[in-house]
Amino acid sequence: MVAPVENNERPATCRACGGECCFTRPGIEAPERFLSAPDPVGSLAAALACGDWVLLEHVGVPWANGEPPPAEDRYRVVRYPRPATVAEKASGAAFRGGERSPCVFLRPGGCALAFAERPRMCQSLEPSAAGDCESPWDQRSAALAWLPWQDLVERAVGRCRT
Repeated sequence: MVAPVENNERPATCRACGGECCFTRPGIEAPERFLSAPDPVGSLAAALACGDWVLLEHVGVPWANGEPPPAEDRYRVVRYPRPATVAEKASGAAFRGGERSPCVFLRPGGCALAFAERPRMCQSLEPSAAGDCESPWDQRSAALAWLPWQDLVERAVGRCRT
């Protein structure tokens, strides 16, 4: 189990830039949110079915410990969830990036989710007054964390289709 992230919120910093990250890149979630549910597949399927969450695709298994992935995994698609944007929820599909639309959980006063309920990437975000906030838990981290759970993702998608 991954250790909880210490609350590093800086509302004044976020207000100053208008929460730009919440308008351009909702944070990716770690598997633990869904694995801790009594029915992990059902939990992910419900999140996807309601439209508040989408699946992103990472092409290629990332290098780990300085080692490249096996040749057969270099172009393997790894899927992982993150909150949808308002536009994605309306369209019913995840966008490829570059679109400007707020996270479905963003409200005028900030995130509707308590810090402990936010996606791992959002919790790990290091606010910066310069507006160039970064998260050490990124797409590469998500791809590696979700790699062993691709069967769970596929079963959740299958439940959404039925």
